Amino acid sequence: MNIQTAIPDLVFRFFELLKLKPVEIRKGIYQVQIDDALAKELDGWRAKARLFQFTFDRKLAETYGAELISTGSYRLDTIVRLIQKQAVLASGHLPHDVFYEPAVQGKILDRLKMQHPLSRFYVLDYRLRYGPYLWITLRLTYLAYEKREELRKPLVDLVNGRVVNYKIPADLLKPGTCDPELIIRRRLSYKKAYQKLQEAITAELALMDPTWAIAASAQLKEEQTQLEQYFKDMPDSEQRSLRIAELMNRALPRVQVRPLRAAVLYLPKLEYRIMQVDKEEKINRITYDPVSSQYDFT
Repeated sequence: MNIQTAIPDLVFRFFELLKLKPVEIRKGIYQVQIDDALAKELDGWRAKARLFQFTFDRKLAETYGAELISTGSYRLDTIVRLIQKQAVLASGHLPHDVFYEPAVQGKILDRLKMQHPLSRFYVLDYRLRYGPYLWITLRLTYLAYEKREELRKPLVDLVNGRVVNYKIPADLLKPGTCDPELIIRRRLSYKKAYQKLQEAITAELALMDPTWAIAASAQLKEEQTQLEQYFKDMPDSEQRSLRIAELMNRALPRVQVRPLRAAVLYLPKLEYRIMQVDKEEKINRITYDPVSSQYDFT
């Protein structure tokens, strides 16, 4: 494949993966609508959704003012960097030395002593493991008369199904997997993990302040009444049905959740054997997750 065809193939494949289809508005000139999230990924946090017009021909770029995508161009560089970023994060791990183990150990002992004040606890030993997580970037869009969007990057523990909203700085992550001997075997399928995430988001939305939806519903009802009044002499009007359907599609308050990308991350977990001493001795096996600051007895 030569460079003349390699660049267009790369660009069209890039948009295809994003479920976008550029339209050729004239020979060699293409347009595609990009949203806020993609615009920010390509051009920084100030960028906004826009109609992106581009070409692979320098003369066409100069004639029609379209962005040129060619060897060494700014736009090709931004697309390649975004592809590389996503490829690196398709699989990654967080090194264990990000967390200071003696501090983790102290936190566990303090929590156990608080729960069992009459007992004494001694750490016998511990070992490092890595737990698999599904890391998903989601875009939540609150749709009504005014649209509001937010990005979320939750983690789903692929061993116990726990959803964690801890934010991991991307610069701490290392590409690729860790030592396979240290990885805990996952118990959840990716489909089941996504279902767990859906349940968590649904539960969260059920508890959120509904003021925005109530206000939007009241405004929608008022506008629907006005439409009904306008079309009252045409009860079977096809135009009436179309206008009401259009109103509902445009202004009915709802939340749209769209997954943008995902990665499998391997995050450190510390497995401790801790002796508990009171009237008799007992050995507790505890797996501590320093990311969510939670632990499980096994």
